[in-house]
Amino acid sequence: MMMVLSQPAVRVLAVTCVRGNAREVLLDCKNALRVLNAAGRTDIPVYVGASLQLMGNDVYDYTHWNGRDSMGDAADKYPPDYRLINQAEHAVLTLIRMSKAYPNQITLIALGPLTNVALARRMDPDISSRFKEIIIMGGNIRGEGNIGISAEFNFWMDPEAAQVVLREYKCPMKVVPWEVCQEHGLEWDFFANWTAMPTRRARFIKAISLNLSKWLRAQGEPTYLSCDPLATAIVIDPGIVQNVDTVYATVEVEGEYTRAQMVVDWWGFRRKTPNVDIIRSLNMSRYKSLLMTAM
Repeated sequence: MMMVLSQPAVRVLAVTCVRGNAREVLLDCKNALRVLNAAGRTDIPVYVGASLQLMGNDVYDYTHWNGRDSMGDAADKYPPDYRLINQAEHAVLTLIRMSKAYPNQITLIALGPLTNVALARRMDPDISSRFKEIIIMGGNIRGEGNIGISAEFNFWMDPEAAQVVLREYKCPMKVVPWEVCQEHGLEWDFFANWTAMPTRRARFIKAISLNLSKWLRAQGEPTYLSCDPLATAIVIDPGIVQNVDTVYATVEVEGEYTRAQMVVDWWGFRRKTPNVDIIRSLNMSRYKSLLMTAM
């Protein structure tokens, strides 16, 4: 989110939160406020969304990745003004309202489970064609899991919601899957230089990513995995995308071992109209330039 907040040409209308990495959606909202405060953008409203999945899985113990507070155990250093959380309107209603106010103008960046987006479709079926596009960070294309043997975290949290979005939304959708995030990590030297910049934003990013960077290094990972910024970069600089596959994809919701896996019809066996653009590779030089500018 920090990256898009640094772009004067991009107007951020709102941040809509959903239960994801944190055990409670209000904690996600508070963490969003922390990011906005670090970026100097507390003018952007934050809305509370779904506190439970449609039918999905319970929250996995992900403290090794995001810490106990989902901010690398650094949240206490950045106390937000909780009064800035807008609780007068549910995030799902916000999506519906704004899609009507700005038809075919909004790019929705979905960086968490897709519960809110699916619920918006259930409450207002026409919303499926009112977004300009939806960018999704989630799913997988080779059955590689990061929370189980075959599922990516965001889709695993709410497989039914992911299925609804992929099956029923009619606007253009781009998916940045887990495997692509792995293939586009940041070299540790770059990561160190990036987070050592003498700015408030850099100090914030360094603090909240400290636990994850230590864990990744301990696991022998050759790079720092920056999944959400990759998806955000596509909005800021569409030309950053080098290779894309336009295909039909859905989500397995019943498999004993493959529940929440994104299933891609690479060879058109289902004879379905392609519904997503799967991002396969990005220009890392341009991506790193965006990251540096964000600080």
